[in-house]
Amino acid sequence: MRQPISFEDIAAFPKPGGRVPMNFQFSEDGRRVYYLFPHRGDELSLFVFDGASGTSRLVAEAPKEPGEDTFDEEMRRQRARFAWSGIGQYQWQAGTLMIPMHGHIYIQHGEDGGLTRLSGSEGIEAPQLSHNGQFIVGVLDSSLVKLDVGSGVVEYLARSPEAGITLGLAEYAAQEEFDRSEGFWISPNDEDVALTEVDERHIPRYPIVHLDASRIWTEEHRYPFVGQENAYVRLGIRSLGGDDTIRWIDWGPDERYLVDVLWTSPRDLLVLTISRHHQHLAWDRYDREGNHLGRVYEETSARWINRPGRSFSLDDGTLVTSTEREGLRRVLLVSSHGHWRTIENPPEQAVINILAVDPTHENIYVLATRRRALERTLLKISRQGGWEEITPGDGWHALAAERTGRAFVDLPSNLDHAPTARWISGDVSQALVIRDNPVSREDLGLTAPRLFAVEVEDKTVLNGLAYIPEGPAPAAGWPLVVSVYGGPHAQMVINEWSETVDLQAQWLQQHGFLVIKLDSRGSFNRGPDFEGVLFRRFGEVELADQIAGVREAGRLWPVDRTRVGIYGWSYGGYMTLRALLMAPEVFQVGVSGAPVTDFRWYDTAYTERYLGTDETNHAGYGSTDLVSKAGRLKGKLLLIHGMVDENVHFRHSAAMIQAFIDHGKDFDLVLLPNSRHMVQGQSNTLYRIRRTLEFFQEHL
Repeated sequence: MRQPISFEDIAAFPKPGGRVPMNFQFSEDGRRVYYLFPHRGDELSLFVFDGASGTSRLVAEAPKEPGEDTFDEEMRRQRARFAWSGIGQYQWQAGTLMIPMHGHIYIQHGEDGGLTRLSGSEGIEAPQLSHNGQFIVGVLDSSLVKLDVGSGVVEYLARSPEAGITLGLAEYAAQEEFDRSEGFWISPNDEDVALTEVDERHIPRYPIVHLDASRIWTEEHRYPFVGQENAYVRLGIRSLGGDDTIRWIDWGPDERYLVDVLWTSPRDLLVLTISRHHQHLAWDRYDREGNHLGRVYEETSARWINRPGRSFSLDDGTLVTSTEREGLRRVLLVSSHGHWRTIENPPEQAVINILAVDPTHENIYVLATRRRALERTLLKISRQGGWEEITPGDGWHALAAERTGRAFVDLPSNLDHAPTARWISGDVSQALVIRDNPVSREDLGLTAPRLFAVEVEDKTVLNGLAYIPEGPAPAAGWPLVVSVYGGPHAQMVINEWSETVDLQAQWLQQHGFLVIKLDSRGSFNRGPDFEGVLFRRFGEVELADQIAGVREAGRLWPVDRTRVGIYGWSYGGYMTLRALLMAPEVFQVGVSGAPVTDFRWYDTAYTERYLGTDETNHAGYGSTDLVSKAGRLKGKLLLIHGMVDENVHFRHSAAMIQAFIDHGKDFDLVLLPNSRHMVQGQSNTLYRIRRTLEFFQEHL
């Protein structure tokens, strides 16, 4: 007998089977790996696994001193969508452990030394240990500083001249849209640091008022809206010794996003930039004096260029990176003289990320897609051509690698099995278990969702997933609920454990709803042509594909087409609103969370990549604007938004609310006064879940 899923079960964190190792760092000899693990509730502690003995042991627990995350730490967790407590960041260098927490830095010498709070560290943001473990570089009062680990003495390396200018911090666009959290890079010999200067003085402050506290207060963000000015970002190099001169790099008059910096030696570095319109990418080489040594590689696109993931610089000057210039992402090799070539992948498989390059530079280890991107696997690709799959078998492999490929951590899972962390060094059949995960689908009383496919009008095959109620369907068929995200740069349907423990979908299934998910055209990891259908238009193709998914579900299973609902968050909230407004004949009920309602009010780096600006694509922005379409609402809508959401501002829902009022349209509303884009807190989470599911029960 299956146990009924409660709202509390859905709101609980982590999900069943979600207590797994994370945030890996390999030892310098590649024989051990450090990792975070929640051995007490949701609080992360630091462990180390030894590949020789096959055992793990505790290295450090979170400091017990009272304190809360600083505003900077909270924002970084939001950018990373990181919901765990305890140790969130750590770094090992030359036998020294650094843990930043609650506005302080804690240091431990050796694995048994015990954590101590480092004097002089209060308020330092984004700290990094030097390679020799003797000092820390970080940001204090918007200025770049150097903190001696032994004495706690703070030295200012570059001072902010005034409010609105920061040195050594990544700007919003870098953190949110390019996955770049770093604002400085220490050279391999610890003698220099490359640092960013971010000038946001010209960007108007966007206020977010906290109304739920006893003391009303306002936080302010320099948020770059579409078509408006970005932060002015430049890159400089400064000695970590006595010379305080900053040698600023000039990458030309065109406005560009700084995406990555690689020190290739103690003397040179490679800098990756992408143009503001995202149609030109360039790798340039500079010396430590800031002199431009030449353009190593560039590419252009008539649509947009997605940033590459991790890149490597080899001893012989070769840049190992990746590109989609020939279709599905491949490994790209660029010589020190600028000669480039790609390495062919297995058919229909795309490189997700480069994980390691072996010491001979002959073999490159990559995380790659498999089975129409439903799965992930580890490939060893020869520099001369050819490949070998290291992790055969079905399912999803989440991987971390020692940078030369001496060892890997693999967390394989699929719809039936929760991930178990294992150590791979050599033969994969001899893998060692780092942390077992005894959670089983049968013990939880869950049924695995079923994968299915949808062929749309241009013959493209889309991936779908269905949660099918048990027992016979009602005479009219089951009511159908669509869980949606849509848009670019995202993927929902995968052969991975998290799909099975989507307890919200499982709850709906238990209560007689058929639930489906569908990755529409435009979703990520299936190549630029698949994704490129969204160029200069949002919502149209995705909605057509979701309707095709509803139609296919009705062909495969008994579905009552008069009872179809849809729900989603963020872009999924946008798609939910769009479905109710533009296809009311298909979708009768929707729950829209934190929706973008007018993309002119979203950030530059994301939106302009796909849509351009309102001046260059006014028709495209008009099509995406939902506020002007409020009068079309016919179905039942529940709108949910956090009032201190710093990503999709509450103004999106506020404008939608007023438009519904102006048109006399009834709808339901849930406001979360102290919630951001990633809703946190047991009461907030539980309330959001309960209202969502009860809304479908009542109206569908």
